[in-house]
Amino acid sequence: MSNKLRIEIYSDIVDPGAGVGKKRLETALSTYNPRKGERIDAEVIWRPYMLRPNTPPDGLPKPPNTPDNPRVGAGMKRAGLSVGIDFTGKCDRTPNTLLGHALLELALEEGGPAKQNELAERVFKMYYTDGVFPDASNLSDVGQECGLKKEAMEAALNDDERLEKTQMAINQNRRMVRGGVPFFVFNGRPAFSGAQDPVVFHQVFDQLV
Repeated sequence: MSNKLRIEIYSDIVDPGAGVGKKRLETALSTYNPRKGERIDAEVIWRPYMLRPNTPPDGLPKPPNTPDNPRVGAGMKRAGLSVGIDFTGKCDRTPNTLLGHALLELALEEGGPAKQNELAERVFKMYYTDGVFPDASNLSDVGQECGLKKEAMEAALNDDERLEKTQMAINQNRRMVRGGVPFFVFNGRPAFSGAQDPVVFHQVFDQLV
């Protein structure tokens, strides 16, 4: 067995469980003590998935964020804070996330898994915490913070062929994933859904490294 792990996460950029799952995975990787004494050499790749595939391109308005009908439930608020994420519910519109997934695919092509993972972190914070709607302009801003070239992003987000390819991948992934997202695959082996505790990740690591 090898200490190398390819971890694929199928999820949507507006799924709060993806943010929590990402943090718990990172904790699991940093705290795991493999039998051979070598740290896991892991690469994380995000695969596109849409929770609400019928959302119009401009998104849909959300109901008002009120104490009686909060956009972020108490359980999710606690889960976020436990891993350092502040789910605020500030964004007033539910987005269509096709452009966000296309940009993550570009980041993977241009900078590899590490760059894509960095972008995913920034996109999550932009939407979850800052309440910024992930349209092409705002996505370009966070992409530039990650070192992606503005011209390349504009071309990608206006490339109908690329967007169609991304949508096809989303459709395929929606047929493949069972049990909800985030859905984790390790070295090509489907493992589990949900933002599991680090100990669950450790159990998978034990089988693979």
